[in-house]
Amino acid sequence: MEFSTKDHTVIISKLPNEASDLSEQLLKHKEQWYDYNVILVAQDCTLTAPSIAHAIESVVESRQSEAKSFVLVDSVERLGQYAEELTAAPTLEEAFDLIEMEEIERDLGF
Repeated sequence: MEFSTKDHTVIISKLPNEASDLSEQLLKHKEQWYDYNVILVAQDCTLTAPSIAHAIESVVESRQSEAKSFVLVDSVERLGQYAEELTAAPTLEEAFDLIEMEEIERDLGF
């Protein structure tokens, strides 16, 4: 996995190709993303959309409880396979836009 920070967001890319490894690696490196919004880039990951969703479920919940955003970036073809509750986008630019909108909503108390 690769972690990079831009402003108040951590971008996580180069995901492992096993669901258990993805979940384990996210938890192992929690200190690198916990205080930030998170963008998980899954476009090159060979896992199925349901496997990815299951592996990141606890991370998504932790972001919501900490008033932080979590956005999954994946191919347009796979976006429809994720639950509507999961914030997802086809590009990094759109992921940053979604985070900005969620921060505005939190600031306004929505």
